[in-house]
Amino acid sequence: MKPSIGWLAASLACASASVREPTCAAPAGRVEIQQVQIGWQRLAPSPRPVVDPRAPTRDPKEAEALAKDLLAQCRKGGQMEVLQDRYSEVPGGSVVVGPRANVPFKSAALCLQKNECALVRSDVAFHVLKRIG
Repeated sequence: MKPSIGWLAASLACASASVREPTCAAPAGRVEIQQVQIGWQRLAPSPRPVVDPRAPTRDPKEAEALAKDLLAQCRKGGQMEVLQDRYSEVPGGSVVVGPRANVPFKSAALCLQKNECALVRSDVAFHVLKRIG
């Protein structure tokens, strides 16, 4: 039996998600996630800085190492609220992601299973994600 075009498009969208380990054949239509955002110092000034003011000298390699450590903690059952409060550059809580969401981790978020964690790299930060709903 030949796979449908819709199935193929969904598979490619999930499989191409940045720094994302698991892939999915059919992404969810809507998910609730928690994230910890870990950025790094930019060389050029930006009108809207997204860099953590608590760590202005962090380079991309340091940010990646920290993000991978937080991903490991998430996978071991670490509480995202605690990780958000301590490390995240964006406010804690959760966000609902759907097909029209304008977030750099949309494909990965829609592919997550409940309580699964993932790591995505965007242009400005690493995003440690956990699906909660």
